Amino acid sequence: MKKLLETIPEFYYIGLGAFTIINDYYTNGYNNYLALLITWLIFLQVFYKHKLLGLLYGNVLTLFSVYMLLNAFSGYRESGSSTQLIFNVIVFGAGFLMAVAMVYKYAVAESRYNENELTITY
Repeated sequence: MKKLLETIPEFYYIGLGAFTIINDYYTNGYNNYLALLITWLIFLQVFYKHKLLGLLYGNVLTLFSVYMLLNAFSGYRESGSSTQLIFNVIVFGAGFLMAVAMVYKYAVAESRYNENELTITY
């Protein structure tokens, strides 16, 4: 149960990425390969738990969440839709908290390096 709770930030972003991929495909009819790549990299992070990559992903996702929160507030001034603002603040505010939790998790994690880490089959 504890390991499941530790991976909640990664699963949040995997779910958000899957939603983005499916939404782009059904609304616009194209495949969002960037969202697919990011979702796949975070999925691999769940299994490999690489400290430096976890810190990198967490920091990038933190910056992205802050950018999207600022974008939501500026979009509210233009459109005035309060329901869209509330939805965006909930989604990207939760994303910000998950990214900060991911940075904290990998910042305090002990480094366990194995030279053939990527070639071991489980």
